[in-house]
Amino acid sequence: MGDSSNPRRDLNDPEEEHGGLSALGREAVAELNRVGMLVDIAHTSKKTMMQAAGLSRTPVLSTHSCLKAFNDNPRNLDDEQLDVLRDVGGVVQITAVPSFLKQGGKIETVTVSDYIDQIDYAVKRIGVEHVGISSDFDGGGGFTGWRDASECGNLTDELVRRGYGRTEISLLWGGNFLRLLRLAEQRAE
Repeated sequence: MGDSSNPRRDLNDPEEEHGGLSALGREAVAELNRVGMLVDIAHTSKKTMMQAAGLSRTPVLSTHSCLKAFNDNPRNLDDEQLDVLRDVGGVVQITAVPSFLKQGGKIETVTVSDYIDQIDYAVKRIGVEHVGISSDFDGGGGFTGWRDASECGNLTDELVRRGYGRTEISLLWGGNFLRLLRLAEQRAE
């Protein structure tokens, strides 16, 4: 379908196999658009992400990524990718995976403040309408102050402390994602 941000070394996966999206991957983007589904670029290589963003009739999103400006992890997005998400109307949902948030990050060493620093950075770079919150609790997400859904209020408290208002917080906590879902449905054939 498309090249991965993290090829499996244990399976001898090549660094790049398709030059981004394969022919099947291009067909998949078109079919996702046709049926009203979103194109998620999480886990893809930069080249795959950029091609998907350019092909999709509906804005693409990353449901669970962090930012290379904070940690040069292969799963994280760089500023150019953030700009493309903004330009196509997409969304990046910052994930709570400690090792994505900080180099060597662990549950005990990453805080709510570290997490909201990435939200702030993305909001300042591409606008609040292109940023969201993602836990990935079932995929290794969680850190001090946000280990499960019962602690979601800690993020909201930090957002309020940093000056975010009700509308912005609503967009971050799902409003932007819902906008993309509606748009995908509207553009479906």
